[in-house]
Amino acid sequence: MSIALLVLACAPLFFFRLGRAGLGDPDEGRNAEAAREILETGDWVTPHLDGIPYLDKPPAFFWTVALSYRLLGVGELAARAPSALFALAGIALVSWFARRRTGHAAGWLAGITLALSPLYIIFGRIVIFDMMLTFCMTISVLSAFEAMEGAGPEHSSGRARGHLPGALFFAAAGLGTITKGPVALVVPLLVAITWALVRRRPARLLRLRLMTGAAIYAALVVPWLILVETRNPGYLHYAIIGENLQRMTSNRFETARPFYFYAKVVLPGLFPWIVYAAAAGLRRARALLPLSGGAGAPPWRGVWSRLAAETDPARLAAPFAGCWLGVLLLFFSCIASKRPAYMVPCAVPLALLCGRLWARAFGRAREEDAADVAAGARWAAAICAAGALAAVLAGPAGMALGISDGKYDVLLSRRFLLGATAVGLAAAAALLWATRSMRRPAAAFATAVLSIAVVVPLSHAASAYLDTARSARPVSRFLAGRLQPDDRVICYEQYRPGLNFYLRRPIHLVTTGTPFSSWYIKLHLDEFRRDPSFPMLSGEQLRRLVAAPAPAIYVLSPPRMYDLLRAEAGPGLRPEPIYEDLGGGLFAK
Repeated sequence: MSIALLVLACAPLFFFRLGRAGLGDPDEGRNAEAAREILETGDWVTPHLDGIPYLDKPPAFFWTVALSYRLLGVGELAARAPSALFALAGIALVSWFARRRTGHAAGWLAGITLALSPLYIIFGRIVIFDMMLTFCMTISVLSAFEAMEGAGPEHSSGRARGHLPGALFFAAAGLGTITKGPVALVVPLLVAITWALVRRRPARLLRLRLMTGAAIYAALVVPWLILVETRNPGYLHYAIIGENLQRMTSNRFETARPFYFYAKVVLPGLFPWIVYAAAAGLRRARALLPLSGGAGAPPWRGVWSRLAAETDPARLAAPFAGCWLGVLLLFFSCIASKRPAYMVPCAVPLALLCGRLWARAFGRAREEDAADVAAGARWAAAICAAGALAAVLAGPAGMALGISDGKYDVLLSRRFLLGATAVGLAAAAALLWATRSMRRPAAAFATAVLSIAVVVPLSHAASAYLDTARSARPVSRFLAGRLQPDDRVICYEQYRPGLNFYLRRPIHLVTTGTPFSSWYIKLHLDEFRRDPSFPMLSGEQLRRLVAAPAPAIYVLSPPRMYDLLRAEAGPGLRPEPIYEDLGGGLFAK
């Protein structure tokens, strides 16, 4: 299967009904609106949100979305298309590398594995930075391997001929840095350094052409930093100290989680591939325990010595992917700020590992390869059965037993729970059958079907949930037919950035600042308040607007603030029923 055909076959996973669901707030609405305001203002240096400088993240991803708007028009499809394209580009890149280093079969199997990773599919279908960041980091890390392990004549200094891998490493890191920050450089460097130490060849880091690479990186990153600091004094301090160091080391941004947080993200997000890789890895580790580097030496020393002495890049690709995956998991588990999106890059090295595992199982009749697949299938079957039981207990059966209170939303609707139960039981039965019969192709096919069967209903349920509970599209449609040019839409102690996107107009806020989905805006709130164009109102200004005969006022409020809103705005507001099912209330004057 050619890489082009593989990408074409995977495209429906990312583009099918891509524009159907409304943009979810706050992330999708905020990112889509920031890109739209780039086109509206013509300012490609400082992104804006509701007319306010929005500098929580660098602008490269916004640029891609803005260019997509120019090609496709402003809408949900255009907003999500860049993420989908970067996802497909990542599949092509992983397939190319695996084919180059571990064989044709491993190449297309690695691509399929990546395409059928639930977390990868989800983030390839939403307006968020992480798929572009993952693609940039993938280029950097694979370039590091090619520079450090690629075959070729060497100079006496130990640096391989050819500047391309090192240049690609730093160019991709630079693009990633202006996408989501210096993590795009830090993580690939950590992978390269760790691999050099594991291989006991730290001098090979010089093959990255560090001086030339630093110049390439600076050429991509520094011009924008100078421009944005000139126009927004203090940005560099916020970006370096606040958005990066404090996010990594403190709970200032309210995203700190325990060390083990990612266990509940990785298992469902990378299922079933993480299960197969873990089962195979544990089996091989047990088999290698008797090996040692000599009398009295630790059991792992012999393995380490063989790895350090290996010269064939084909034999090093899988250990390198394992090192890469380990660095990602350890690094993101150690920093304070934790989000599910940070695990998206883990899908790439996992796909490389599983591609090699499946290629060996298909291509050889060796007993240990079949046993690796069988062990993974048994583990996956057990997890599917447990998931089916959990789905049963989350629904009416759980209510009858007193286990569930029945307060489940769209994601846990009765139809979805019944479907999840059926899929889980069917997948468990198929995997156990494949394991007992030792028909490895059947086991692989059952795994692929399982991935698709789980991801498709989840994605449809998530789309329905986003369109009703987290998207501003329904209430925007209601307002669009009623708003006159001078009318005002006000968010009370909340902010729905999707309103800006759908209504194409400023949204005024009555707030202490906490509802902003931007820490940069929160930290500069007092400064922005001094600007007459800043779209924030005081409680007294709201009361005067409600009391005035014109213009019309529409106020959106979360339920917990209803009483406070009525007390602050006065008796002139009447409730509108449209918004009650969408997590808040709409009031009009």
